[in-house]
Amino acid sequence: MPSYAITGASKGIGREFVRQLAQQSPSNTVLALVRNPSPSSIPALHALAQAHPNIRILKADATDPASIQAAAKEASDILGGKLDVLIHNSNSVNLETMGLPPTAVPFDVDAAREFYEQPFRTAVWGGAWATNAFLPLIEKGEQKKVVHITSTMANTDLILGAGVAYAVAYSIAKAGMNVQVAKYAVELEPKGIKTVALCPGWVDTWEGPKPPQLVEAEEQMLVQFRKADSGVKGQITPEESVSQMLTVINALDASMSGTVIRAREFKA
Repeated sequence: MPSYAITGASKGIGREFVRQLAQQSPSNTVLALVRNPSPSSIPALHALAQAHPNIRILKADATDPASIQAAAKEASDILGGKLDVLIHNSNSVNLETMGLPPTAVPFDVDAAREFYEQPFRTAVWGGAWATNAFLPLIEKGEQKKVVHITSTMANTDLILGAGVAYAVAYSIAKAGMNVQVAKYAVELEPKGIKTVALCPGWVDTWEGPKPPQLVEAEEQMLVQFRKADSGVKGQITPEESVSQMLTVINALDASMSGTVIRAREFKA
């Protein structure tokens, strides 16, 4: 009876993890961790929970230490103190600065902090807080797996090969996540806990009609990404991405712990 907890489960990749894991087997217990559990704010997730009794929706904000600790306590009560897999999927970017290069970092302490802080709060600080809050449950679980969803945008080969000067704070935050995952692997290896930084691919998580400027930006990104990887055909769906990532998670063992894995390239 495997158990899973997924942060950032309200939409996109996180919600698709919930859907696939719940449908995979009625014996799975799937905890969907969201900032706002109100049915009016996340109707699609609540519809999933109504269709699948093995889904539980919990209030949890990975960027708020008290909130994520409270969620871990609630999860412990539900699961009898044990958790098999934690998937830290929470993600956040500052759209106002996402398109800027590093030369745009302002010569002002407060403004520079604002430039970098939002993705760091979810990827690095939130990654540590979520992991640390749920570690007592993971230690008692059967599978003992901790997964952080990273990005190939943190890969310097992609940055240089594709010529990507934007997404500075996001890319650095994900690179920090990768290093932190490796540090966790070293610390937790004696306890049999495995960690991995998992790249989901270029995933289309937009819901509803896309504004023209977004379509244009994605077309430009496709041209750039193909310079570094000719195999990129375009964005993939959350369904395809999560299916690929679950293959990695199911195969995760001690030999893979602490590494960065691109899900679409993984061969089980």
